Order: sequence, then structure tokens, then C-alpha cells
Amino acid sequence: MLVFTSAAAAVAQQFQLNYLPQFLIYDPAANPLTNLRVEDQQMGVLLDLPAAGIVPVRRFMRFGVAASTVDMFRLANGHIPNRNVTVTVTQAAAAAVAYHTCSDTRGTHAFKYQVAALLAAQPHIFSDFTAIALPGLAAGDTVHITYANGHKQLFTAMELLELGALYQTAEAIFINNIDGYIREAIVTQAIAGAAYVYKVNV
Repeated sequence: MLVFTSAAAAVAQQFQLNYLPQFLIYDPAANPLTNLRVEDQQMGVLLDLPAAGIVPVRRFMRFGVAASTVDMFRLANGHIPNRNVTVTVTQAAAAAVAYHTCSDTRGTHAFKYQVAALLAAQPHIFSDFTAIALPGLAAGDTVHITYANGHKQLFTAMELLELGALYQTAEAIFINNIDGYIREAIVTQAIAGAAYVYKVNV
């Protein structure tokens, strides 16, 4: 359902929700967001992403028309009522954008999006995650994954990009742990950058 239409202004704007939706959906078209923030009064900040973070994670696990300009974020595993949620959007241009929320089931827990700084040529260890977007992973960089069954595998950027195509149309490099079968991932990339971690909020 439509919950907010922003003013045609390139400034931070807010709207309130008395529930946490499963999905937040909007179509920025020619007016992309420079920042998106979702905060629950009790659970804290669930999402606070700049434009560089929005782009790699906005279409995670989404099949469909590749040319679509719609952004979709999964905020929970279903509709969670009786919350106090503030959504803050900062737009790049003075154009109105419509924001929608929806859920296809009742929810029990929220998801959280975090930014992790990757240092140049330094291994970074990740665990307890649902997915990690790695927009800066390049040829020659590596991801060493240990699975829950003990299997270990070294991946390159090209391999992760191709495996990602099994789950989504958007071309993006992800470590997909939606099934919870990865115990640990060690990311090493030559150039410093950011990783965007999507996980269950606990």
C-alpha cells in the first residue's frame, strides 16, 4: 500500500509507521536516493545506507525485468505490528517519489543492514550473516568460505557473480547465505572499500 509520497525537494524527509513491514518498495526512476534510513524505536537503526550502499543491495534475490528502476528492501520476515518506525529518505533531486510497504505473512523478526569497512589486502572475517554484497570485489580478489558441513572453497569475483545469477537478475557480487549453510567467509580484496551485510536482527 502507498504510505508516503515525498515532496519534490532534494532534502531529508521522514514518515512514520506503526508497524515494521516485510518490504519497503519505491521507484526512484531519475531521482535516486542519496540516503535511506529505517529506525525502530526499540530495535534501533535497521538500515542506514548511502547511495553507494543502496545500489548493490536494493534488488537482492529479485528476479524480473532487468530494466526495472524499482528498489525493494526486505525489512522483516513478515508484518510486525505495534512498532514505532521512522523512515528517512534523502533524494538527489526535486521530484516526488511514492513509497509503498507490504507483507505476505506475519513476521517474527527484523533484518538489519550494516556497512563493514574492508582494508586493502587485509582479510576480513564474516559470520552469522544472511548475505553480503561486495561491490568492490575485483579480479584477483578472493573469498574463502567455510560451510556448516566443513567443506571449504576459495571463490573469485567472477565465480560469485555467476552464482548470484541463480538467485537474481541484477548483476551484483553477493555471498548468499539465505539458507544458513555458510559458517564463515573471509574476504580479501586489493583495494579498500565497503561490504554491505544483511542479517537477522538479534
